[in-house]
Amino acid sequence: MSTILPTPKIFEESSEKYTFPARIYADCAEFSPMLDAFAASMERIHNVRPEIAAGGIAFAKDPSVRPGGYTVTCGEDGIRAAASDAEGIGYAMATLLQLITVSGGSFAVNGAKIDDYPDKGYRAIMVDLGREWHPFDKLLRYVELCFFYKIRYLHLHFCDSKLFTMPTEAFPKMNVPGTYYTREQIAALNAYAAARNVVLIPEFECPGHAQQMCRAYPEVFSDSYEDGTPHPQSDIICAGSEAAWEGTKTLLRELIALFPDAPYIHIGGDEANLSHWEKCPVCARYMAEHGIADVHELYSDYVARATDFVLAEGKIPMVWEGFPKKGAEKISRDVIVFAWESMYHMAYDLLDEGFKIINASWQPLYIVPDYQRRWGAPEILRWNVYNWQNWNPKTEAYLNPITVAPTENVLGAMLCAWEQTYEEEIAFVIENLIAMCERTWTVKRRLSDEAYLQAHRKLKRMTAKLIADR
Repeated sequence: MSTILPTPKIFEESSEKYTFPARIYADCAEFSPMLDAFAASMERIHNVRPEIAAGGIAFAKDPSVRPGGYTVTCGEDGIRAAASDAEGIGYAMATLLQLITVSGGSFAVNGAKIDDYPDKGYRAIMVDLGREWHPFDKLLRYVELCFFYKIRYLHLHFCDSKLFTMPTEAFPKMNVPGTYYTREQIAALNAYAAARNVVLIPEFECPGHAQQMCRAYPEVFSDSYEDGTPHPQSDIICAGSEAAWEGTKTLLRELIALFPDAPYIHIGGDEANLSHWEKCPVCARYMAEHGIADVHELYSDYVARATDFVLAEGKIPMVWEGFPKKGAEKISRDVIVFAWESMYHMAYDLLDEGFKIINASWQPLYIVPDYQRRWGAPEILRWNVYNWQNWNPKTEAYLNPITVAPTENVLGAMLCAWEQTYEEEIAFVIENLIAMCERTWTVKRRLSDEAYLQAHRKLKRMTAKLIADR
């Protein structure tokens, strides 16, 4: 019997074997742009590039299939994949890449019926581009991984303490030559992802993790000394400065323009060093003028302003868990929060306060350089999307992992790869991303460890071919 990951909801396979010409076609214009991407993946994995013509796999529009779902039928009449939208047909393509073998240059397949859809719509991987440079071709490989693993979203953390990798015309000194992406590359990345059913989520981190911004333009973004001169070592955007706020809005507008198809814009919002604000006269003046009691409330105020701006620009804002409960009433409930550390704002509190959240639990979903704080597929298989754990004794989830009741307001989960080059992280990403796919596509566990490992080994071999140097 064939094995497919993530495990389909319904998969019936017979012993009858069929062979068809290596051809693919779509019966509607909506699906046609994805054919070349599927053909390219088929060639990398199976060494045959299908011809775009009738007689092999038919990708069909079928309004009766639930949004985001798909069906596959393999029989004597051919191979038919059907969906009501491009998202579903992309998942059907990923399934067929695993299901089909190639014999004598033709498609070979057992008789099969598949009816499948995801339990959780938000399935993502985040790549840290703000600390270690990732060449542009590596971003394309991440898109290919997402396509193959049925990962809907690729989250790009463009800006952090070391690098500012999104291109900016307004503040060019933040872009260090050789370590930022050009506008032409971003446009190419958008097109590459769209053809592969992958939605890009760009992130511009603020107000914390802003060392590169403050180093390049302290007169705009840094907090100030008592005499009004900018702090040269600041790592946080001044929350009281009008110049800093206008600069932030300018950068957000640039980011939105670079990713016109992105439904979400992530503004960061975590690990802000509030000690700088406590000493900044500009922040003190802003708090006095707006009736803000302390820097913790100022933190929530900043997140509220930034996310309200993104909403006004027609996008849905996202933030990391980071803002405190104090002042959180100012933040729109249209904001989506990634709950990751269980230190700043608990997942259950965020849900009680009316936020929609995404599980990015550090343990077991973070991939970091510290091997003592890194987990693998076995731990992810034992985790579920309603569960948060943490290695840090300071967090609530250390001795008492947090579990919330199943709810649609937990939108899904995200695997995060931090502070490493592509070469350092990719093997761990492949290992863990497959497991996270399995646990979020269907929340209820379907496979034993042994069955999962068998399918996992097959998928890893195919993945190696998909992203091999070329």
